Amino acid sequence: MAADTRDSTSPKQSQTSPGMTEPKGKTYDTFNYPATTENENSLPGANPNTIVGKQTEPRIVDALKTIRLQDFKEVHKKPCTREGFLAGIGAAFATGGVRAILGAPIFTACSWAVGAFAFGSFAMHEYCQGKRRREKEGIQKVNAALLEKKIKEEMKREEIRKARRKAKEESGR
Repeated sequence: MAADTRDSTSPKQSQTSPGMTEPKGKTYDTFNYPATTENENSLPGANPNTIVGKQTEPRIVDALKTIRLQDFKEVHKKPCTREGFLAGIGAAFATGGVRAILGAPIFTACSWAVGAFAFGSFAMHEYCQGKRRREKEGIQKVNAALLEKKIKEEMKREEIRKARRKAKEESGR
């Protein structure tokens, strides 16, 4: 009978071919390649600023360079921005005015007004964006329903055409 491979007392048979040596260490050690210090995907002579090379970390200065004066001149043309600013102005006026009338120091009333402006603008902008998103989803549903209706009508017309052709062929025979 053959020796049981699970038996630890049986002599270990080598799985390697003649001329090959038994791997040393764990099996996964034979497949681990030494880590290289340079990127294998980079081209020879590539510098850190090339696309395939190492990318530089973005900095705040780089972000500030992308801002133009034209962006501030056209901010009111962005969707929901105008509504957000108007709601923020109203919230700031109301909150700051009420705080000042109730006897809070001017600096405190102004601080509350600035906070109310920021919160009111943000809240109205997000509300407006949500409303636009719901409108867009509604339009997509209507378009899908219209497309489905158009397809059904086309199928109905095609069935009528087939019935007419069949009737014409039968009458012609």
